[in-house]
Amino acid sequence: MTEVKRRGRPGQAEPAAQKGAQALERGIAILQYLEKSGGSSSVSDISINLDLPLSSTFRLLKVLEGAEFVYQDSQLGWWHIGLGAFNVGTAYIHNRDVLSIAGPFMRRLTLMSGETVNVAIRNGSEAVLIGQQECKAMVRMCAPLGSRMPLHASGAGKALLYPLLPEELVNVLLTTGMQRFTPKTIVDLPALQRDLEEAKHREYCLDHEEHVTGLNCIASAIYDDTGTVVAAISISGPASRLTPDRFDSQGELVRDCARDISIALGLKV
Repeated sequence: MTEVKRRGRPGQAEPAAQKGAQALERGIAILQYLEKSGGSSSVSDISINLDLPLSSTFRLLKVLEGAEFVYQDSQLGWWHIGLGAFNVGTAYIHNRDVLSIAGPFMRRLTLMSGETVNVAIRNGSEAVLIGQQECKAMVRMCAPLGSRMPLHASGAGKALLYPLLPEELVNVLLTTGMQRFTPKTIVDLPALQRDLEEAKHREYCLDHEEHVTGLNCIASAIYDDTGTVVAAISISGPASRLTPDRFDSQGELVRDCARDISIALGLKV
C-alpha cells in the first residue's frame, strides 16, 4: 500500500522529476537568451524577458555558475556565458571529423582563392558556421562562429540542400519557408529547384547577393564515407572583388576542395 502511494497514478511523473525538468528547461532558456543577447545580460532583463520570478532566475544563474556555464561581472553585476558552455561547444565541434580534416584544405583554398573560407553544417532549418579561415585582403567578409544562415539564400545553405532527393528538398523548403533577404533572393520554389539542380550538376552553388547585398559566396557540399552530405565549404567575398566573371574559376577551386575533403573523410570516387 505504501509503495502504491509513493508512485501515484500510472504514467504520472514524480513531482521531484517534474520540478527537475522545469528547472532544466529554464536553465537552457537562460543560456539561449544570453546567446541571443550577445553573450551577456542583467538578471532583471533575463527575468523579464523569460517571464521568470527574479528570485528563481537568480537561483538558476547560481546553479549555472557552479558548473561554469555562466559567470557574473563583479563590476556591473551582469551575467555572461562562461567557460563551461564553451567547452561543451568545443567538444561538439571536435566530434565533427569534417572540421579537423578540413583545416589544411581550408588554408589551401584561402591561399588559392584569395577569399575567406567557411565550413558550415546544417542544424534543422539553418546552416551554422563552425569553421573559418580568414583571407589576408584588406576588405574581407567574416562572420562569428555559430552564425546562422538560411538554407535557401546562402551559399553554404544551398550546398547543404542540392544533394538532397527532390522530395526531401521540397519538404525542407516547405518547413523552413523562403524568406526574402535582398532583391536577389530566390523566393520562387520552381526557380530555386532549377538553381539547385544546376548547382548539383556542376557541384557548386552560387549566392549572388542573395543573403546580403554586396556579398557573394560560392559553396560546395562535403560528403562522408557513406555519400551523405555532412557539411558545406564556401568562399565569401565582396561583390566588387568576387565578381561573376570569376564564378567559374573560383567555383572549380571550391568544388575540388570539397571533393578532396570528402575523399579524406572516406568517400569513394
